[in-house]
Amino acid sequence: MTSDVIHPNGEASIFYTSDGAATITLPIRLRRRSGRRRMHPGKVGVPGTAPDLSAMQQALARGFRWREMLDAGEVASMKEIAAQEKTDHSYVARMINVTLLAPQIIEAILDDTLPDIRLTRLAVSPPLLWEEQLYHVGLVPDPAIWRGEVNRLP
Repeated sequence: MTSDVIHPNGEASIFYTSDGAATITLPIRLRRRSGRRRMHPGKVGVPGTAPDLSAMQQALARGFRWREMLDAGEVASMKEIAAQEKTDHSYVARMINVTLLAPQIIEAILDDTLPDIRLTRLAVSPPLLWEEQLYHVGLVPDPAIWRGEVNRLP
């Protein structure tokens, strides 16, 4: 007996039949990485394991943690964070920049649905306006169209 059922959530289980055959179900999820779908074992129900995060999600988490440290007064500057984390202060600044992106972009990062784009494109000098950020990553058409700044043919 074979099972074609994929259980994306839950714990691994083994089902034994009367003829001695066994069916093993494992929690998995399919994630798109670099345009390819890859299977990752699920971490649900396994104590002490963190979820498998993409580089973008890790950058976002670091950025929010470091921004919170600055906002709470735990550290005086990004240079101080860099010294604590043993990294370059420009890297800290780039990760904090990621936290200032449009909410739709942050949501797409968390959902792992952001179109293929490099982290540096988001983190280094992102546009200030959210509309332009959304256009920059390909989530919306040119914002100039919305504002009526593009001449339309009659």
